[in-house]
Amino acid sequence: MRFCRPRLLATALVALLPAAPLSAQEVGTRPAPRSSIVFRSAVFGQEMRLREPTVTVTPTAPPVSVSIPTDLPPAPLPPAAKGVAKKSPPTTPGKRPPSAPAFAMTLPVPRSVLPPRNIPPASALPLGGAELALQPTTFTPYDRYMGSVRTVIANLDPHPTTMTLAARLMKEGRRMRYCLSDPFRADPPSVTAGRKAGDCKSKALWLFEGLGDTNALFVIGKVQKRARSSHAWVYWRYDDRWWILDCTERADPIAADSVSSDRYVPYYSFGKAGTFRHRATSLILTGVITPSASPVAARQ
Repeated sequence: MRFCRPRLLATALVALLPAAPLSAQEVGTRPAPRSSIVFRSAVFGQEMRLREPTVTVTPTAPPVSVSIPTDLPPAPLPPAAKGVAKKSPPTTPGKRPPSAPAFAMTLPVPRSVLPPRNIPPASALPLGGAELALQPTTFTPYDRYMGSVRTVIANLDPHPTTMTLAARLMKEGRRMRYCLSDPFRADPPSVTAGRKAGDCKSKALWLFEGLGDTNALFVIGKVQKRARSSHAWVYWRYDDRWWILDCTERADPIAADSVSSDRYVPYYSFGKAGTFRHRATSLILTGVITPSASPVAARQ
């Protein structure tokens, strides 16, 4: 066998070299290059060319195995739900584990709607407070001026109170001279007693301290329904009946249930049991009237 010329030999060697890597678009579509070897047969005296078969390259990704566990424990119950899980029977080797246990859940019953803060139970009212339609409140237009009133209430020295004592205090307060010092703030009882003078709210606070009854109320309202200025007096309960003690205008107690509805109209009351609003303040709460503190000083 006699080899061919060098040019043909070089072509055959290049064809035997490995091919360049294929791009992603050429994978599976580009045929492999063909290589050929040329030699001369001594038998037939002719050149013979052998070709390699066509090869298609198709890369494959290695297989990925995913294992899914089937024996996971059941998820715990949420804290808000109260329930008891049923116990699952024991499993036998070689058998499929049972399904997740069923839970008997009981959701908590929602709380009932609580009453508003200004409508507390009857036990929060002073004795006989329902007769005055009292409703506790956390706000009044006079709060910034009630320093002396709250001090007297907090330091009240309780002692037995009789109608005789109330009548004596009424006459003594009535003899005091009317004197205006502050249109909104009441003078401390010691100042009123030392001066023997004061306006309606100062006299009412002096009388409130003198009674020493923890069930009494310091009241701000109107002595007349259409009055411009507010007025102050004391509500005192005696012998299962409310009495009006107003030593600015009168020298004797008045039974509260004996006056007409347009006289001695209460707005707010302050006492040992707390702060209360009366029925006449309903228009203020609904926004019909803008809440404001009118002077508690003018003599009616």
